[in-house]
Amino acid sequence: MPAIVTNKFRIHNSKQFVEAFDEVTYTSGDAVKDSSGLLNTNMYLFIGKVTGWSDDTAPPTPTDSVSNTVYNHWRDMIAAKKIGSTDVSHVIPRKNWANNTNYFGYTHANNDIFSQDFYVMTEDYNVYKCLANNNSSGTSTTKPTGTGTAIIETADGYKWKFMYQVSAARALKFVTPNYIPTQRVRKSNNAVANTSDSSFQYDVEIAANTSGNGAIEVVHIAAGGSSYIFETGNLAAYAGNSTTVKIAGTGLANDSIVNSDIYFTSNSASGNGATITDYNSDTKVVTYTPASTAAANTSGYSIAPKIKITGDGHGANARATNTTSGVIGAVTVVSGGNNYGNAVATVISNTSHGSAGSLTPIVGPRGGHGDDAIEEMGGFFVMVNSRLEYGESNNFTTNNDFRKIGLIAQPLFSNGDVATSSTLDQCTTLTIQSWNGTAYAEDELITGSLSGATGKVVDFKANTTLRLVDVTSGTNATAGFDSIAGTFQANEVVAANTTGSGGSGASSNTSAAAGGDMKKFSGDVLYVENRSPVTRADDQIEDIKLIIEF
Repeated sequence: MPAIVTNKFRIHNSKQFVEAFDEVTYTSGDAVKDSSGLLNTNMYLFIGKVTGWSDDTAPPTPTDSVSNTVYNHWRDMIAAKKIGSTDVSHVIPRKNWANNTNYFGYTHANNDIFSQDFYVMTEDYNVYKCLANNNSSGTSTTKPTGTGTAIIETADGYKWKFMYQVSAARALKFVTPNYIPTQRVRKSNNAVANTSDSSFQYDVEIAANTSGNGAIEVVHIAAGGSSYIFETGNLAAYAGNSTTVKIAGTGLANDSIVNSDIYFTSNSASGNGATITDYNSDTKVVTYTPASTAAANTSGYSIAPKIKITGDGHGANARATNTTSGVIGAVTVVSGGNNYGNAVATVISNTSHGSAGSLTPIVGPRGGHGDDAIEEMGGFFVMVNSRLEYGESNNFTTNNDFRKIGLIAQPLFSNGDVATSSTLDQCTTLTIQSWNGTAYAEDELITGSLSGATGKVVDFKANTTLRLVDVTSGTNATAGFDSIAGTFQANEVVAANTTGSGGSGASSNTSAAAGGDMKKFSGDVLYVENRSPVTRADDQIEDIKLIIEF
């Protein structure tokens, strides 16, 4: 049975994911509430894997088996840092405006619009959507500028819609060579608005709403035709009324402009238009219908072939202008109407003048262009940005490297409470005494003499603290630090292999042992990315950016 998973489904899922970082309503599973009764979906970025891949230059693709997703990632997990709502954004592929480049004019009928180059970002970090590309798919030679809410027409014939400006703070977090952020500054229920947003986007969204659903804001010219009659000028003195005026009528034959449109461009009748029903070439008097505000003498006017828009909506009206004699060169939308899903434009003129003009009305997105940049520009990518600054309160190692990054939702503290700390140490930590003076080496295997437990060294701090991952319980029946048989315990010797057997020869006695801050296997691992080794140092900051496609 034919079916499709729509782009809306992808965008819906990406929005749900982003909202989960700042959740205030019940989503799924058991609701976890704080003292205020609000649901908190705590998300953490974690790092892990100190030991090498079989080929560190070509990390393996992660698998989604139960053994990996539920268990193994916990075993080599080093530490985690909480992700807040300001650390997450919808993103879209980056498309910089470039001179002499062809851009695709948005159309509601394209089945693969998000694969097209139909938007750009300029060096001012302004983002524009291309609504029309000068009728012939020609190149863009004039950079769009401005942050207003009206459609921007540039000298090269392109029409652009300013969507938003990427603020400096968001650029720092979410702009990369391949992606730029996008957002909707109004909340989904329209009740709360981010009116302080510096991107001008709030004004754009509010203005877009005046267009309504299914409005026609642009008309593409597939063919300009030929031999159409156009005339622009100022009305001559005449004691006319609301249905008659006197025009210049240069070279116009009797009734040659019947069925054409007359549109007034200045004075009291400005913005009014009507269909010409009669023209007298001797008197230069035009009769038109329906009646409008009486046009004052010297009022500007424009005569052009009539454009009739039909479809499943109502109220769209447009007028034509020419740039070359007899050819439709541009179409201005006078009224966009609403509720169109499909629309057709017909060019009507006197049967003896003009032919072959072909126009395509373009139906805007729900809410109008600029109402929801996420939906309009394909924001089904999400970027998570986290900065690991130095040792993050000594939770993140600065002595060793890591090869795994992931996201985990709703982990619990080791005591079973919901984890809420900004950073978490997930290593097994041994406090040592009676040390033999030889430093433990990163990544080496150490073994507990009583428990038989083993683990890989993450780091050895201040000659007193040994942190381990990849911990495996021994066969000893004595309960260890976590009341489980075979785990590390206090007052046992923990030793590395001797130097002759490939180890450091380090040895010490434990005074205490403790597990990680989080309860193992709690929460859900949502995302895992295997990387080549990332080496850390005490004075180092990692700016980690994860791109998740829905």
